[in-house]
Order: sequence, then structure tokens, then C-alpha cells
Amino acid sequence: MQTVALPVVSALTAGVLIIVQMLLLLLTVLARRKARQSLGEGQDDGLLRAMRRHGNFAENAAIFVIALALLEMLGGRQQTVEAVAGAFVLGRLCHALGLSQTKTVNLWRTLGIVLTVASAVVVGVNLVMAALPHLGL
Repeated sequence: MQTVALPVVSALTAGVLIIVQMLLLLLTVLARRKARQSLGEGQDDGLLRAMRRHGNFAENAAIFVIALALLEMLGGRQQTVEAVAGAFVLGRLCHALGLSQTKTVNLWRTLGIVLTVASAVVVGVNLVMAALPHLGL
């Protein structure tokens, strides 16, 4: 019987990501209070940026952590798992910083997108390659 690796890197990554996500949530709450807007963005650019920082982070982080944990449990290379986890976290931080700028087309946001997409694609490809042998094909 094959033993399943504990997804320790994924757990660490999830811990870091959820802390950052809660910070982004709190920043969104503060922006809502400042704009006196309980729902929607009310035409307030600062609130809209805060909402998108939090929302975009949440949209990407959850599926990445799930995929990373599955890869880790299926025996993905430790160096690959660690590298893509680090790249993803860095990418999400860069993207959030980029969305914090008034000029939203900037190097931070671009770097964040590139690191996020690249790390997610690497995880996806490695996950498919790790799962196929288990199908008995």
C-alpha cells in the first residue's frame, strides 16, 4: 500500500495566504468605513481597489492551495512544490501591491500576474502528470 505524503508545504502556504487574505479583508472594511459604503463600491476608487485586492486574492488562492496539496500528496517533487508555493505567494503579494497603486497598470501588478499564472500552470501540469499513472492508463 502506498503512503500519502502529508501536505506540509501546502499547509504552510495556506496559513500564510489566509493571514494575508484576512489583512486584505480588514483593509476593505476600513475602506468601506472611510467611503461610508456598506455595499458595492459607490463610485469610490479606493474602495474599488480594496475590494478587487481582496476578491482577486481569494479567487486565486483557494484553488491553488487545493491543487498544491493534491500535488504534494501525490508525490510531487519537493523542490517543485516549494518553488511554486513561494512564487505564488510572492505573486499574490505583488499583485495586491500593484492594485494598491492609483495607476493600476504597473510593474507590481504585472509581476504578480506573471508569477501567479506561471506557478498555477506549473502546478496544473505537474498535477496532471502525477495523477495519470494512478488511472492505470
